[in-house]
Amino acid sequence: MSAKRRRSVRSRAAKLLDRELRSWSALRRRLDAATEGLADRDRRLLQELVHGSLRWRARIDHVIETAAKRPLHRIDAVLRAPLRLAVYELLFLDRVPDYATVSEAVREAKRRAPQGVSFVNAVLRKISRSQRLEAWPVESTDPIERQAIETSHPRFLVERWINEFGAPRTAAILEANNRRPALHLLAFNDRGGRELLARKLAAEGVESRTLDISPLALEITAGHPLSTRSWEEGDFYLQDQASQAAALIPPPSPGERVFDVAAAPGGKSFALLAAEPTVRVVAADVSRVRISTLRANRRRLDRSLSLVASDASRSAVKGSFDRVVVDLPCSGTGILSRHPDLKWRLKKPEIGRLAAAALDMLHGVADTVRPGGVLVAMTCSIERKENEVVADLFLRDHPDFTRVDLDDVLEPPASEYIRGPGLWRLLPGPHNDGFTVQVVRRAA
Repeated sequence: MSAKRRRSVRSRAAKLLDRELRSWSALRRRLDAATEGLADRDRRLLQELVHGSLRWRARIDHVIETAAKRPLHRIDAVLRAPLRLAVYELLFLDRVPDYATVSEAVREAKRRAPQGVSFVNAVLRKISRSQRLEAWPVESTDPIERQAIETSHPRFLVERWINEFGAPRTAAILEANNRRPALHLLAFNDRGGRELLARKLAAEGVESRTLDISPLALEITAGHPLSTRSWEEGDFYLQDQASQAAALIPPPSPGERVFDVAAAPGGKSFALLAAEPTVRVVAADVSRVRISTLRANRRRLDRSLSLVASDASRSAVKGSFDRVVVDLPCSGTGILSRHPDLKWRLKKPEIGRLAAAALDMLHGVADTVRPGGVLVAMTCSIERKENEVVADLFLRDHPDFTRVDLDDVLEPPASEYIRGPGLWRLLPGPHNDGFTVQVVRRAA
């Protein structure tokens, strides 16, 4: 890559990090816009720089503060993004020579704040002489604070998870959140399942392996599946295996009538159709933009499902569906490896606000479940307050619903993640996101 192209990519990455400090809009949309028109290699580098700098932000900031011998708030705000990007490259990547990384960061600093050039140059040259994290130890005497900085997580989340899951499981969650997520594919049973899909992809130079948690999942180990005929012909959908497994609780029955609430971009519906193509799905979403994405996915996958652009939680449909699936608003603490920006947006009060919104949504869809049907509430969160507490409050107000004994409906490996009556939770791991599913049944 030429120096000019590198500078262009890093300039775009710095602008994205600047906006991330003051914007609540989804990073994914801004990242998509920033990568428009870039070559594939440049696009991948931009994504790596932005995601990596956000994933390791607290650790990077600690290194900057140590090298600069001053707290971050005393460093000019416009210099922080170039510094963070350069430190990420120096300590976590080996694609570019050190001198080029430092030189390009200094160039960006000069463009932003000429008076800060010598400071940026001095800090980065100091860090470039000790390019191991071990050379920049976190010396806090508070063990939780030290763990939060070393693993680059907000302290309140580390403390919260230790209280909920214990120290060993929390350490595993923190490690999983800092991995680069692999690409997982959802295969369709009526197109030969994942074994046939793997062979078709292999013929086009894409290598994959089967996964344990979802019987429909492949993990890509080499190649670019989105450049294959299998993608064009709708043989698969991009979806983490945890999301696939969550959507199949309980396993769908032939001909089952499903109402997918907050459905876009369609993952839950497509997973149900992948496992059982005869299910009849009505998919609803309040966002017409997201509905258009779902419509495009439906077209590429050639799947039959009805679309409704409306607030499904206020639906006039009463007691018509065997299964109502609700993707509840949540903090996203199960998908931080894919969305590292969420770590730095989330505050304690936000979890309570999201839990209240989730409860309101459950109240709104309760009457769409037929007598004897199930209501399936799922989140990409591992927070009790957004899951068990919400379900308990819902059941208090709806005595005609009771928790489903999942031991009676799930088999290994899915049954290994049953955490209680009607409760299924998968924590973030080396090859999966984190999800929580709760299943309640309406009295017949």
